[in-house]
Amino acid sequence: MRIIGGRLKRRLIDFPKTRDTRPLTDRSKETIFNILATLPESAHILDLYAGSGSFGLEALSRGAQFVDFVDHAPICKGCISDNLKKLELAQMARIHTLEVEIALKQFEKSNKKFDLIFVDPPHNKGLIKKTLNEIDRSDILPIEGHVIVGHSNKEDVPEDLVTLIPYKKVKIGQSFVSFFIKCDVKNGSEKGK
Repeated sequence: MRIIGGRLKRRLIDFPKTRDTRPLTDRSKETIFNILATLPESAHILDLYAGSGSFGLEALSRGAQFVDFVDHAPICKGCISDNLKKLELAQMARIHTLEVEIALKQFEKSNKKFDLIFVDPPHNKGLIKKTLNEIDRSDILPIEGHVIVGHSNKEDVPEDLVTLIPYKKVKIGQSFVSFFIKCDVKNGSEKGK
């Protein structure tokens, strides 16, 4: 695996060899960052179900200011930590070895805000709906913040979200990447639609 863009382009990253962790393909990363075009200046990213941390590392290479990585598996924490050290990015990230649901509650309790949240859980385990509903209800994403979700062709994203508006869905091989933007439901604003 490697970084495909930004100042660390072509640098190799390690990947944890676990049953539940799938690598984010170069094609997926390229598609995601082409659709985003640019990251918000001084972007703070949340990489959920982080695995190797490849999405967050790619974001740091492309100018993100800080990334919070969340994965419950100690092997993933070790892999992300090694990748951050190897790429000299350790001061630009924090790793949380927690279940995603617990991490989201802690972030909300401490008033953390993220410009972009990447969600790519193990496929077909019902985690997409649960995680998106939690993000939808929370206040960790500001208005016009983005959520990007990697999911299998057998798992749909929920359609009953209140503040997260879908604006794009792309098929990549046997998987999909869905894009959401946070809207201001109080004022009826649905920017990004």
